[in-house]
Amino acid sequence: MRTLPRLTPILTILFALIAVSAGIAQAQQTPAATAQPLPTATAEFLATLSGGQSAAPETEVLPPSLRFLSTTTCTSNADCPPDQLCCYPCGIPDCNFVCMTPWRKRCPPIA
Repeated sequence: MRTLPRLTPILTILFALIAVSAGIAQAQQTPAATAQPLPTATAEFLATLSGGQSAAPETEVLPPSLRFLSTTTCTSNADCPPDQLCCYPCGIPDCNFVCMTPWRKRCPPIA
Protein backbone atom coordinates (compact mmCIF):
# COMPACT_ATOMS: atom_id res chain seq x y z
CA MET A 1 0.00 0.00 0.00
CA ARG A 2 2.98 2.29 -0.31
CA THR A 3 1.92 3.32 -3.86
CA LEU A 4 -1.44 4.73 -2.74
CA PRO A 5 0.09 7.82 -1.04
CA ARG A 6 2.10 8.49 -4.22
CA LEU A 7 -1.00 8.30 -6.44
CA THR A 8 -3.19 10.49 -4.26
CA PRO A 9 -1.69 13.87 -5.35
CA ILE A 10 -1.70 12.80 -9.01
CA LEU A 11 -5.33 11.69 -8.89
CA THR A 12 -6.34 14.87 -7.03
CA ILE A 13 -4.74 17.04 -9.72
CA LEU A 14 -6.36 14.95 -12.47
CA PHE A 15 -9.85 15.29 -10.97
CA ALA A 16 -9.32 19.02 -10.43
CA LEU A 17 -8.40 19.46 -14.11
CA ILE A 18 -11.50 17.54 -15.17
CA ALA A 19 -13.73 19.67 -12.96
CA VAL A 20 -12.17 22.92 -14.21
CA SER A 21 -12.44 21.90 -17.88
CA ALA A 22 -16.10 20.93 -17.41
CA GLY A 23 -16.78 24.30 -15.79
CA ILE A 24 -15.06 26.17 -18.62
CA ALA A 25 -17.02 24.19 -21.22
CA GLN A 26 -20.31 25.12 -19.55
CA ALA A 27 -19.32 28.77 -19.15
CA GLN A 28 -18.50 29.27 -22.85
CA GLN A 29 -22.03 29.20 -24.19
CA THR A 30 -22.41 30.95 -27.53
CA PRO A 31 -24.98 33.75 -27.49
CA ALA A 32 -28.00 33.28 -29.71
CA ALA A 33 -27.50 34.88 -33.08
CA THR A 34 -29.79 37.80 -33.70
CA ALA A 35 -31.32 38.09 -37.14
CA GLN A 36 -30.02 41.16 -38.88
CA PRO A 37 -31.65 42.53 -42.02
CA LEU A 38 -29.83 41.69 -45.24
CA PRO A 39 -28.38 44.47 -47.37
CA THR A 40 -30.61 45.26 -50.34
CA ALA A 41 -28.07 43.96 -52.87
CA THR A 42 -27.89 40.62 -51.08
CA ALA A 43 -31.66 40.38 -50.74
CA GLU A 44 -32.13 41.10 -54.45
CA PHE A 45 -29.53 38.50 -55.38
CA LEU A 46 -31.14 35.84 -53.20
CA ALA A 47 -34.54 36.62 -54.71
CA THR A 48 -33.16 35.98 -58.22
CA LEU A 49 -31.92 32.53 -57.24
CA SER A 50 -35.30 31.06 -56.42
CA GLY A 51 -37.55 33.06 -58.72
CA GLY A 52 -38.86 31.52 -61.94
CA GLN A 53 -36.92 28.29 -61.87
CA SER A 54 -38.40 25.13 -63.30
CA ALA A 55 -37.31 21.50 -63.18
CA ALA A 56 -35.91 21.57 -66.72
CA PRO A 57 -33.80 24.33 -68.22
CA GLU A 58 -35.61 26.49 -70.75
CA THR A 59 -32.91 26.43 -73.42
CA GLU A 60 -32.99 25.20 -76.98
CA VAL A 61 -29.94 22.97 -76.51
CA LEU A 62 -30.02 19.65 -78.31
CA PRO A 63 -29.37 16.47 -76.32
CA PRO A 64 -25.97 14.86 -76.82
CA SER A 65 -25.48 12.54 -79.72
CA LEU A 66 -26.22 8.90 -79.00
CA ARG A 67 -22.85 8.03 -80.48
CA PHE A 68 -21.17 9.45 -77.38
CA LEU A 69 -23.62 7.80 -74.99
CA SER A 70 -23.43 4.31 -76.40
CA THR A 71 -20.42 2.06 -76.25
CA THR A 72 -19.41 -0.34 -78.96
CA THR A 73 -17.87 -3.56 -77.74
CA CYS A 74 -14.93 -4.79 -79.75
CA THR A 75 -12.27 -7.45 -79.96
CA SER A 76 -9.71 -5.54 -82.05
CA ASN A 77 -9.12 -2.05 -83.47
CA ALA A 78 -10.68 -3.21 -86.76
CA ASP A 79 -14.09 -3.39 -85.03
CA CYS A 80 -13.99 0.32 -84.12
CA PRO A 81 -14.69 3.48 -86.13
CA PRO A 82 -11.68 5.07 -87.88
CA ASP A 83 -10.70 7.50 -85.08
CA GLN A 84 -11.09 5.08 -82.15
CA LEU A 85 -9.16 2.23 -80.55
CA CYS A 86 -10.35 -0.98 -78.90
CA CYS A 87 -9.48 -0.40 -75.21
CA TYR A 88 -10.08 -2.02 -71.82
CA PRO A 89 -12.20 0.59 -69.96
CA CYS A 90 -11.88 -0.49 -66.34
CA GLY A 91 -9.48 -2.08 -63.87
CA ILE A 92 -11.76 -4.92 -62.76
CA PRO A 93 -12.18 -8.38 -64.33
CA ASP A 94 -14.98 -9.19 -66.77
CA CYS A 95 -15.23 -5.76 -68.40
CA ASN A 96 -15.77 -5.74 -72.16
CA PHE A 97 -13.32 -4.03 -74.48
CA VAL A 98 -14.97 -0.94 -75.99
CA CYS A 99 -14.16 1.54 -78.73
CA MET A 100 -12.66 4.70 -77.24
CA THR A 101 -11.13 7.92 -78.50
CA PRO A 102 -7.33 7.65 -78.23
CA TRP A 103 -5.42 9.66 -75.65
CA ARG A 104 -1.88 10.52 -76.76
CA LYS A 105 -2.18 8.01 -79.59
CA ARG A 106 -3.06 5.11 -77.27
CA CYS A 107 -5.85 3.92 -75.00
CA PRO A 108 -6.74 6.27 -72.13
CA PRO A 109 -5.31 5.35 -68.73
CA ILE A 110 -7.56 3.36 -66.41
CA ALA A 111 -8.73 5.52 -63.53
